[in-house]
Amino acid sequence: MLKWLGLAILLVIVGGVAGCSTFLLPRVNETPETSPAKPDLLAPIGGMAEVTTPEAWREIRAPFWRNMLLSQVYGSRPADIRASTVSRKVIDPEFLDGKASLIGVQLSLAIGAETYRQDVHFVVPNTKGPHPVILGAGSCPNDVTLPFDGVERPEDLAYPGYCDHDGFGMSIATFIFGRYIETPPLEALIDHGFAFGAYYPGMIVPDASEAGLEALAELPKTDMDHGPYGAIGIWAWVASRITDYVETDHGLDETRVILFGHSRSAKVSLLAGALDPRIAGVIAHQSGTGGASVQKNGVGESIEEITETYPHWFSPSYALYAERADDLPFDQHALVALMAPRLLLLGNSARDKWSDPKGAFTAAKAAGAVYALLGSETFDARDLGDFDPDADLAFQFREGTHGITPEDWTPFLAWLDAHFSE
Repeated sequence: MLKWLGLAILLVIVGGVAGCSTFLLPRVNETPETSPAKPDLLAPIGGMAEVTTPEAWREIRAPFWRNMLLSQVYGSRPADIRASTVSRKVIDPEFLDGKASLIGVQLSLAIGAETYRQDVHFVVPNTKGPHPVILGAGSCPNDVTLPFDGVERPEDLAYPGYCDHDGFGMSIATFIFGRYIETPPLEALIDHGFAFGAYYPGMIVPDASEAGLEALAELPKTDMDHGPYGAIGIWAWVASRITDYVETDHGLDETRVILFGHSRSAKVSLLAGALDPRIAGVIAHQSGTGGASVQKNGVGESIEEITETYPHWFSPSYALYAERADDLPFDQHALVALMAPRLLLLGNSARDKWSDPKGAFTAAKAAGAVYALLGSETFDARDLGDFDPDADLAFQFREGTHGITPEDWTPFLAWLDAHFSE
């Protein structure tokens, strides 16, 4: 009883702060950064010539930036051993008043000789497929993202405290940040012809500092070319293994796999898309430091702050730059550019300075040169509010704070329709 009384008081406080956020938090204006991201991704570097052709980018420069990011930020990536399907069950063939089917899939993922369970729950339109599929990396288990009968949480699964249920089928996170923080507008996605797949990457490495570091230390040490594992790197690898499954499901279109993530999960989705060419598109919403936002501008969450608070997220190498971010031989525009020429939407909000919307805009502007080199559109947004749903590399910006709102999903759906609807 005291637990829920304390929660109620907390919710009143948080709700009051959220409601007054327009006045309490400074607003990031829509004027873009004027300083370019450094270094120039295509300029001569380390004895390598200037990149002037798509072949030079793909064969020489992209692998260089990929190796740099893995060794200095995200850590080693396990080998791409294809996922195997343990079970597939249609939980509800008449989900959403008959518009869709709710399907539960259990996968087995292998790292070295060890195997790990990964659950994915799909909501698939009951119309002729194959359907484009949005894979949503949740910060809570699937029963929070899809709080419906038949979606069960595995026993002994570690998860953050804000994923606890209140006894009425909702999580604390949902109470505080709204229903879209974990669950997308499912009926709208179905009406637009998209399938949705929910997965909780914390099934393999939990999102908690002590437990996460312990789990990382216990993973088989295979393919360690880029140093120790980091949780974000492992979680991104999980997205690739779920893509393995999509390639085997005739109801899902393997050529139209879109990754979606918010905050820490946005970092995961962006990294997975950058490393896996099968990913057709990514929506990375408020990904911040270690995601799309540059780090050398001194704005937003610092490397010191993020590596101290979440030491399990990254390779230990990243923390070495805590007091000398300017010494980084790269910046996050390299990660954004590794998506080129595939589709990418970077979402942001005006009162989320911690995630540094201007830093993400700076990264997109710099990565635009790579998009142009590879035959796609360059990034030509004039300011942070210049959203173009037809753009291959798009930037979305709204009022409000950190979280996912209906005002986010309106442009998300416009962008998805423009690029992935038949």
